This record gives sequence, structure tokens and C-alpha cells, in this order.
Amino acid sequence: MRLVIDSDGGIDDAAAIVWLCGRPDVELAAVTAVGGNVEVRQAARNLRVILEAAGRADVPVYVGADPADPAPRIPRPVFIHGEDGLGDVGLADPLRGADEDTPAVEVLIREMRRGASLLTLGPLTNLAAALRADAAAAASSRLTLMGGSARAQGNARPSAEANVAHDPLAAATAIGARWAAPPVMVGLDVTHTATLREAEFAALAARRTAAAAFLDGPLSFYRRNAGSLCAEGETPCHDLLAAMALVRPDILGVETLPVEVDTGGSAAWGQTVVDLRELGWRRRGEPAAAVVEPGRGPDGNEAGVGAPVAVGLTVDVDFFRAAVRELAGEPAAGPSS
Repeated sequence: MRLVIDSDGGIDDAAAIVWLCGRPDVELAAVTAVGGNVEVRQAARNLRVILEAAGRADVPVYVGADPADPAPRIPRPVFIHGEDGLGDVGLADPLRGADEDTPAVEVLIREMRRGASLLTLGPLTNLAAALRADAAAAASSRLTLMGGSARAQGNARPSAEANVAHDPLAAATAIGARWAAPPVMVGLDVTHTATLREAEFAALAARRTAAAAFLDGPLSFYRRNAGSLCAEGETPCHDLLAAMALVRPDILGVETLPVEVDTGGSAAWGQTVVDLRELGWRRRGEPAAAVVEPGRGPDGNEAGVGAPVAVGLTVDVDFFRAAVRELAGEPAAGPSS
């Protein structure tokens, strides 16, 4: 799989990228930086740090943009990612800087045209700019995005997940593009279920592998506050789950459903509105692609309106936790205790 990652350089981004760098079945072509957890140039710096720690200093990092479209005011999550985005644990500067000659938007268009898959781990600002410049490029590519929520509450706002809420217009553009297949939405419904517990943090703290030695400090910082919306004693690692779902799509239970993004200024600004109603078209097994235009179903209710999206609704929690322990040097023998 040829892959481009668009990331805002946070702690769960680091876990996702380190895991992907260890996959022989992934050809990581490029990483593009977007503002979100930190501003875009700090994100680019962090991405170089992460790639060098993962032994992939050869992968180019391209600088994109900070979100600039109208969006609800959301403070940077310093209490989750730290001032530097990687937990303020004193990580050394990267040996290389970002690749300044080519804008991230150009890279995304080029790689979509080549058929690369895209994994977005932050606001969709860069991707939306690429699609506005070349909408047809999406037809040759597939998108997996960490963002949104179907049934779960929001984290940045009462009903809005952070990556979408930082740039709702960009999210609407990306979700509504004509992709080779419906984009896969790895949202809070599954990332707040597939969580890290004491067994996974203990495995990382043992520092048996280079990956564990690098991730232990940032994830220990992240653990302090990132799990406030999860079950007691559990911590999400949103972007890591999205990376795993990209490579192993069988770990998610998905349903292709109409999805819209609230791009107005209401209390639901930034919410991904997923039509989960048991209307006639769902009972008949019709794809969401058939109902993306407004209309009435046979029962008189409004048919689903929005882009067809493969929404993650269930997840193989045991696989996720075992994969984290394996990354940390423990054999993936079964469920954690």
C-alpha cells in the first residue's frame, strides 16, 4: 500500500506513524503537516522527530497550513499534548528540517493521482485545499480519516470531534469528494472503545523496543488527561486505531451511511451528522450512495442526505491492545487483563 499521512504532529499521531513505519506492507511515500494540536510548523518539526525515531528519516515531510476557515473556537489541547505537541518530554530537534520546496497541497494532489491511499490524523485543511484545486484526483485514491462521531458525544465540543471541529468546511469538502470508495471514518465511537489500559502502558514503560522507548514518555503525559471521556482507567489512542484500521480493515465493523458535517454557527457546529435511522432504504439494504439526494422514503420520512461514508461502529478491542503490546516487545498472545 502506497500511503500519504496528513498529521498535526501530536502524541497519538506519533504512535500511529511509528506503528506504520514498522509495517512491511506499507510504502510510506510522504507525510504532510497540518495545524491542529500545534501550529503547522511545530507539527512539521514533530513529524521529523517521529520519523527519525522510527528509523524513517528518508520519508519527506511537507508543510501545509493551519486551519483558517470559519470554525468554532477551540483552544489548543495543551493539557493533552503539551506545549510542544509531544508531551514536553525534552525530545531533541530533528536532524533534518521539513521539505520546503513543495507545498503539501501539491504533494497530496500528485499522490492521489498516483493512486496512493490517504490517512488523515488532524484537521482536513490540507486535503480540502487539494480537492478544491483538483477535485478529480480523489477518484484514484482512498481516504481513511480519524475524525467525527456517529453515536458518541464529541470531545472538543458537546457533539463535535476535534479534527472535524477545527475546520468543519474542510471536513465537509473531504467527506463529500468522489473517492474511489466511500471514505472510512474512524471516529469516537470506536476510538473511545479500543483503549489502552494498564497492561499496555506497563509494556511501553518496560522500553524493550525502540518504539516503546520513544513513545513511553509522550504517552505517559497523554495518559493524564486524554481518557476523561472513556471508561475509568482507560485511555484512547485515536490516531493509532485509525492507522491499524487502514492496514487491517477487518478490525472495524462499518456501515456505509449518509454523513453531513454541520458547517454553520450553531451549538452543533463541527458535528458529523450520521443518518442511523432504520428507514426503508436501510431495511432494503440499499447503499447510502443511492440516497445522497434529498427525498422521501416509502414511510414518508426524509431519506438520508449526505455523502456515503463507511462509518466505524464496532471494533476488535483485543486486536488493538495486543498490537500495542506487540509494538512494545510483548508477544500478542491474547486479550489484556
